[in-house]
Amino acid sequence: MLDDEARTLLDLMEKAVREGRPRLETLPYAVGRKAVDKMSEDNEADPPAVGEVADGSFAGPGGALHFRRYRPLGSAAGPLPTLIYYHGGGFVIGNIETHDSTCRRLANKSRCQVISIDYRLAPEHPFPAPIDDGIAAFRHIRDHADSFGVDRAHLAVGGDSAGGAMAAVTCQAMRDAGEQGPAFQLLIYPATDSSRQSASRTAFAEGYFLTKSLIDWFWEAYVPAGVDLADLRLSPLLAKDFKGLPPAFVLTAGFDPLRDEGRAYADRLIDAGIKTTYVNYPGTIHGFFTLTRFLHQGLKANDQAAAVLGAQFGR
Repeated sequence: MLDDEARTLLDLMEKAVREGRPRLETLPYAVGRKAVDKMSEDNEADPPAVGEVADGSFAGPGGALHFRRYRPLGSAAGPLPTLIYYHGGGFVIGNIETHDSTCRRLANKSRCQVISIDYRLAPEHPFPAPIDDGIAAFRHIRDHADSFGVDRAHLAVGGDSAGGAMAAVTCQAMRDAGEQGPAFQLLIYPATDSSRQSASRTAFAEGYFLTKSLIDWFWEAYVPAGVDLADLRLSPLLAKDFKGLPPAFVLTAGFDPLRDEGRAYADRLIDAGIKTTYVNYPGTIHGFFTLTRFLHQGLKANDQAAAVLGAQFGR
C-alpha cells in the first residue's frame, strides 16, 4: 500500500498539472531542466550544517569537472573515509545543488567525507559522456587522495537512480581494468537494465512520479539511436560475472519502475558472494531519497544508508 505522504505528494503533483503546469516530458530539455532543478532543490529538507564545504574542479574527459566536498561535523583534521556521490536525474537533469542537503546528511550521519560530482548531462553530452565523467572522477580522486583529504583505502562510490547506475558501472569498470576500485558501493534505486522491461517498469508506468513517458524523455536525450542497450555501461545487470565487486548497499522503493532491476542487481551481488545489504521501502516512490521535505521515509533512508556506509568504514 502506498504511504499517505507519498499519496499526498502525488496528488499535489497531479493537481498542479490540472491547473496548468506542464509535465516535464512535454518541455524542451533546457527549459525542463531549469524548472525541475529548482523544484528539486526546494523539495529537499533544509540543509544541515557540516564541518566544511569546499567547491572545486579538475580536468575531466570533456573539460572541467566540478565537485563539492563535504566534511562532517566534528571531524578531525586529516584524511577521511570518503563517498564519491553521483546525483540522479536521468542523465539529463540534476546537479550539485539539487542534492546538497542529501549529501550533507550523508556526511554527518556516516562520519565520512562526501564528494559530489557535477558530471556532464544529455542531450548536450549524450552517452557515454556522463559515464566517462563518473569513471574519470573516481580515478582522479583516488590518484590524488591526499589533496582531497581522502583515506585512499576507504573510498566508496554511490548515487541515486542514474547516479546509482554510474556507481555500479564504475565498480565494474575498475575491476575489469585491474585497477584499485571502490571499497564500497551505495546504490539508491539504481537503473541497471536498459535492455528490457521489468515487471515493475510495466506495473508502475503511470501515476508514480517516474512514468514511462518521463523515462522515454530522458532516454531519447541520453542514448543515441543505434546504441546497443545491452552495453554494460547502460545495463550493468547483464555482466556475466559479479565476483570481485565491492560490498554494497542497495535500496529500492516499492512503487518504483526501477524496483525490480535494483533488487535483481542486489541478488546478483549476493549470489556472487559479495557482502550486500538490500533494503526495500515498500510504500513509497522513486525519488523519495531526496524528496525529504515531503517524504519522511526519505530521511529515514538517508540515515540508514549513511549508517551502513559508516559501519563499513568503522565510523
